Amino acid sequence: MKKSGFTGLCCSFFVFCLMVMASGAQDKVKDSPSVVFPDPGYEFEAVFEGIDVVHDFVVQNKGTATLDIKKVSGG
Repeated sequence: MKKSGFTGLCCSFFVFCLMVMASGAQDKVKDSPSVVFPDPGYEFEAVFEGIDVVHDFVVQNKGTATLDIKKVSGG
């Protein structure tokens, strides 16, 4: 009888911990940046070597926190 009471107490504590962690995770998601690319791709036309090609890519932050872009690379 004592084992089942202790097991029930442990299970209850485990479920409580999961609920607390899930609640904290939702707060972090709510207060985080969310990057959106309205037009994620662009097909560049063929150009001669040495010619500069320019295109502006729009990056939107739909989240509530500041979006820091630290590194960009082309592919």
